[in-house]
Amino acid sequence: MTNVTVTPSERIIKEAAREITTQDARGREITLRKPGPLNKLRFFEAMGESSINPLWSSVVSPLMFVSAIDGETVLTPSTKREIEALYQRLDEDGMTAIGAALPGNFGISRGEVNEEAVKK
Repeated sequence: MTNVTVTPSERIIKEAAREITTQDARGREITLRKPGPLNKLRFFEAMGESSINPLWSSVVSPLMFVSAIDGETVLTPSTKREIEALYQRLDEDGMTAIGAALPGNFGISRGEVNEEAVKK
């Protein structure tokens, strides 16, 4: 019998590519993926001065995990207008579904869906 060994690099790559899908109250399939370090930096830069507002940051930070809506690829927003457009597109139903799906995934513990969680 052959033992299969997964290297640390392979484990990191596999985790980075992992996706989860959740469904919101309107039936939309929202695919989530952990953003890479560069995507995180660009997202926080896109928030601009609003990034120092803890309420703003905690509300919009989960958006950087969205990779698709109903199978349509969603790029990580790179401007504040793109963040606002994605937030409006998902609306409360989508944001509620994302907030429920993130805990327990991507190293985010229950009750930790905010800007501190996405820094992990």
